Amino acid sequence: MVFKVEKLDVVNDEIAELSQEQQTLLDSDYKTIETLGIEFVRVKHLQDKIFEIKTKNLRSLFKYQEGKIIVIGVVFVKKSQKTPKDKIKLAKQRFKEA
Repeated sequence: MVFKVEKLDVVNDEIAELSQEQQTLLDSDYKTIETLGIEFVRVKHLQDKIFEIKTKNLRSLFKYQEGKIIVIGVVFVKKSQKTPKDKIKLAKQRFKEA
């Protein structure tokens, strides 16, 4: 299923802090979602309505919205096996504020 990918403004700032290679990888996955569909990228359900897109060692936490839109709320470099709880909490907080 094809979705439009939207990013919260704060996420654009987080992406800008990544290396150019990392930015290119994320952009590639987001374009894949918009052109081919969500099933062509690695997605994992975390909790409640929070999901993550797995791009190598990068993670994009998102939620689905009506109208086939994915809203990216947090982007970070994953350094441990489990997604840090503080990142999930941050995503929930940002989604409430948006």
